[in-house]
Amino acid sequence: MRKFRVIGMVISVLIIVSMIVIMINMNFGAKNHSNDLEEYPSGLIEDLPSDLIDENIDTESGLDKNKLAPDFKLTTLTGETVSLSDYKGKTVILNFWASWCPPCRVEMPYMENYYEENKDSENVEILAVNMTKTERGGGDKIGKVQGFVDELELTFPILLDEAGDVMKLYQVMAYPTTYIINPDGIITDVEIRGLDEELIAELVNNSQ
Repeated sequence: MRKFRVIGMVISVLIIVSMIVIMINMNFGAKNHSNDLEEYPSGLIEDLPSDLIDENIDTESGLDKNKLAPDFKLTTLTGETVSLSDYKGKTVILNFWASWCPPCRVEMPYMENYYEENKDSENVEILAVNMTKTERGGGDKIGKVQGFVDELELTFPILLDEAGDVMKLYQVMAYPTTYIINPDGIITDVEIRGLDEELIAELVNNSQ
């Protein structure tokens, strides 16, 4: 009987030790992730590593409202090739983001909620252009983007700007930057800040 009690105590101790180790690892991982985000405290271009900044971009310029949105063609995370012009007749929320950008992470769940609730009734599409060229750490950048999408359970199209051409075309100076494009292809709003569901709804309504 004493032998069983000793075995039970040993098992209990092992379980407790295992739980402590797991908690330490989780806290360490969370701290490292937090530090990753704090490394770039905003989405401003000056927070980017210098080797990721395109010297040819004019930081004083940007696309204006009431102009025709330039067409482009990119590949989605699922391997489909799409053009902005494919969505003419819909209101397009064209969002530029990167996984290292804290404001981008904050706004994405709001965008997903709005998309799920309104994509059909409001005739709206979200095109989230990942600035793949700026993703940190080298290696499998697309894998990093996929992990971000999986973590936040995003269902709207994720476009990969691997060469940075569309970022340059739209003269994106900070992340997140969002262009609201009306069904005729005209830019009706430009937002250089994180969005929430209420603001998205307001911007979409103003575009119609």
